[in-house]
Amino acid sequence: MTHTTPPRFLRPGRSRARCDAAGRGALALALALTLVAAFALTAPPAGAQAPAPGTTGASDTSGAAQPAEAPLPGRGVVVNIDSPERALYRIAVPDLAGQPSASADDGAPVLRSDFTLVGLFDVIDPRSYLNDPADGPLGVTRLPWSQIGAQGVVKGRVRPVGAELAVELRFYDLARGTAPVVSRHYQGSARALRGFMHAFASDVVKALTGEAAPFGTKLAFSRRLGPGEKAVYTADFDGHGLERISHEGGINMLPAFGPGGIWFSHLTKTGMFVTRAGLRGRPVLSGGGMTMGAIFCDGRVFFTSTRDGNSEIYSALPDGSDVRRLTNSPGIDVSPACGPKGRIAFVSTRHGSPQIFIMQPDGTNVQRVTYRGSYNQTPVFCPDPKRSLIAFTGRDETMDIFTVDLETQQYTRITQGQGSNKDPAFSPDCRMIAFYSTRGGIYIASPDGMSQHLVLKGPAETLRWSH
Repeated sequence: MTHTTPPRFLRPGRSRARCDAAGRGALALALALTLVAAFALTAPPAGAQAPAPGTTGASDTSGAAQPAEAPLPGRGVVVNIDSPERALYRIAVPDLAGQPSASADDGAPVLRSDFTLVGLFDVIDPRSYLNDPADGPLGVTRLPWSQIGAQGVVKGRVRPVGAELAVELRFYDLARGTAPVVSRHYQGSARALRGFMHAFASDVVKALTGEAAPFGTKLAFSRRLGPGEKAVYTADFDGHGLERISHEGGINMLPAFGPGGIWFSHLTKTGMFVTRAGLRGRPVLSGGGMTMGAIFCDGRVFFTSTRDGNSEIYSALPDGSDVRRLTNSPGIDVSPACGPKGRIAFVSTRHGSPQIFIMQPDGTNVQRVTYRGSYNQTPVFCPDPKRSLIAFTGRDETMDIFTVDLETQQYTRITQGQGSNKDPAFSPDCRMIAFYSTRGGIYIASPDGMSQHLVLKGPAETLRWSH
């Protein structure tokens, strides 16, 4: 497995390591359905309509012979990118003093979960704590904590103030003494407690790494409710606060965070179009056939459409105007993903099997990315412009999650031998990857796959992470 180095701490801790259809309409419908299931793509059937005269879009016309795909990497394949080790910071998080039992689950457990999910910390089991009563609710002395191997400690107190709660939180880095490195005071309703915890945990991560963590972000995904029915949901990144977004009935899928809220694709008997939450099924992006899979970057929306006969990638303004065709290949082009440095990733069968390509936002400079594995799909960029990573689903007996570095062509296998895993989504800081697993729901993993945690039980498809 490839190891990716987490952000550097001020002081290191210890290490641990097919669309099968007779005609174009059937092809489009099959494509839409497989986009959610397994993106089962093949070349379009004979007789499929050629692109309409006068359309634009880049074609990959080099004609160069394509090399045979090498197998995808398995576990035990170690590629050293920066460092083969993961430095974990040992942190203790006692229960908050004075917290009402009714809100106890929204206090220290939220902090422990955040620190665990981000993959940078070893959260010490609270049963081992040797807290000195003389410390009081907010202070620390080094000895009781250093005896259990703690490098950092979070202390906190909750007090009622009328109908609200006042929350004091402090973080101590024991190597720097017994003065708090981060000290925060919050006041609000009991419902606001989780937000306070997320904000504080993010500040602790920033104090240690120089970059805040995205603990206040959300996941969007589609969930199967029954035969012929899927709905779009959102939840906090840690699985809390599950909320149904689509109420149109039928099949709703491929959500995206965009202007005005959650955008998603709605399947009807005649085709598919893109709508937005709250519009009660009114199309924002359509055009005949199948229009689906909207994503947003640099003021434009990128999507897949069969309006010209074949499945291609297009862009438009968010109001649906100024539609531009970006791809023009005999294969199927689907699944656009927006990345930093003005790049768009997508899946194409132009060379036979589904592979991942990148291009500029105007459709120029098309380049193939994946040459390992014969069935790669659902690409998503790491949003950090300092890194050139794409996560994707690859088929190797079962579906698994991988990343590929665009600069070095080095691969990381995130999952193996752990059920079927698909539809990855990067956190805004690229420290976490969310995906669906047949192990039981949505998981969050570290970029090296060493840390994996179930955050939300139940089916989920086509995940997106808010940025």
